[in-house]
Amino acid sequence: MNTNNMHLKRTNFHQRGTRKSVTGGYTLVEMIMVVGIGSFVIVGMLSFFIQFYRMSFVNEQRNRINRDIRQLTGDLTRAGRQANYFTLYTSVNAADRDAPIDRRLDGSAGDLLVFVYKEDDTTDTIIRIECFFREATSGDVDELGAVKNYVVDIPGGSSASVESLIPSVSVLATASEVVELSKGLSNGRLFFNFWGKSIMVNGQIFHGNDAKRVTETYNFTISPRG
Repeated sequence: MNTNNMHLKRTNFHQRGTRKSVTGGYTLVEMIMVVGIGSFVIVGMLSFFIQFYRMSFVNEQRNRINRDIRQLTGDLTRAGRQANYFTLYTSVNAADRDAPIDRRLDGSAGDLLVFVYKEDDTTDTIIRIECFFREATSGDVDELGAVKNYVVDIPGGSSASVESLIPSVSVLATASEVVELSKGLSNGRLFFNFWGKSIMVNGQIFHGNDAKRVTETYNFTISPRG
């Protein structure tokens, strides 16, 4: 083999080695570009998952709010159809509902609504009362409280005043929960006496937690049968 061929082979070998060393790694600019593109992809995916989680959370809480609304509407409708009349009080606090003078009349609002069931239309004998109330006693217009329902059956009936038949605060605390959290929108109260014939329910219903709460405004009007 002559000298020229040997020199050519060595040159080709060195050129191939040089190309391998160049194409076998990444430059700093290429690395920066790859990291940058990867970061954009990760941020985009993270934003998508956060948005998806928020939408799922809101939808779940709205479903719970709708469940509360259906439950409260159904209970109020049933009570209104069966009761003879209602009385309304500022709150469940004893001082707010222990005498007839505490009744909230036309144009007034309160958090304790009592439906009264009489033995018949010809007597004043009370055979049942049904309490709907919001557990909010501070008077703060922004206070949140659960809405509960408590029924008192009176065997043999009673001609006593409605106020004397309303259970104590400790007993009412054991009532069945209808709405998890609510805020009254009628001067900070949930129920509004309209002309002494109807009750307007005006409030907000909440679900969620302190960090993420979903709310819906609730309006409903019910009139006892007579």
